[in-house]
Amino acid sequence: MKKKVPHDKIYKIVNKLSSGLSWILIISTFISVLLIIINNFRSTINPNISTTLSKVLAFFAVTYFIIEIIQNHIYHRAELQRKNDFVDNSLSTKLADANSQGYFTNEEINNGIYKLGVNCFENSFFTKSITSKMLTKQLTYTIVIWLVIWLVILSAPNGIVVEVLLLTLPLSVLNETNKLYRLNRNVEFVFLNFKKIFSSTKKLKREFLIIDNVISYEKSLSYSSIPLDSCLFSKMNDELSIEWNEMKKNHKIK
Repeated sequence: MKKKVPHDKIYKIVNKLSSGLSWILIISTFISVLLIIINNFRSTINPNISTTLSKVLAFFAVTYFIIEIIQNHIYHRAELQRKNDFVDNSLSTKLADANSQGYFTNEEINNGIYKLGVNCFENSFFTKSITSKMLTKQLTYTIVIWLVIWLVILSAPNGIVVEVLLLTLPLSVLNETNKLYRLNRNVEFVFLNFKKIFSSTKKLKREFLIIDNVISYEKSLSYSSIPLDSCLFSKMNDELSIEWNEMKKNHKIK
């Protein structure tokens, strides 16, 4: 069956905005390094260059903040479509305008709360694994951005307005890092709960625990507004799919 994912289009927009934010970080870091060099040789370099670059850096900081707000708005729309498709596939409802084909991997399981739990178990496994990789990259960004921006502020006689704007970027990056960390921790907790549910919980008690855990997973995604890195997803997908199939066998999911 040919793979069809209706909500993939809107996620591509989110990923493009994420890519734009990453480029702003890279360019801002490059400009910051230039500013540090220029400020250390200000006696031989036109001071107007330093002022201009500081204003450009402040502009990028504000732009980052604005794009981040737009990305969060579109992300929530994408998540609503994904959630509806996820519920439709699990419970055979008709919430989504169009449903995925060949996207979910648990089609051998009958529709119901059990399948809802299995699908979310798989989602939490993938999300936990990918966000763990993303967190390492994000922590590096955060440390580098904070260091270079503070060096720029300390080494250049900028106006108070420019300095405040310069702080917008590292604060935004720090907030994103914090949200990513919390998402990773919360989803890992959900994942571990699913392991318990499908390995040691009596069948009569499963449905209540599954519903509670699914709500926790969806709540974590909604709060964070952090899209998964599409490049990492593509790179890790085959390996994680193999691990997931082994996990299903170990937990006797069928």
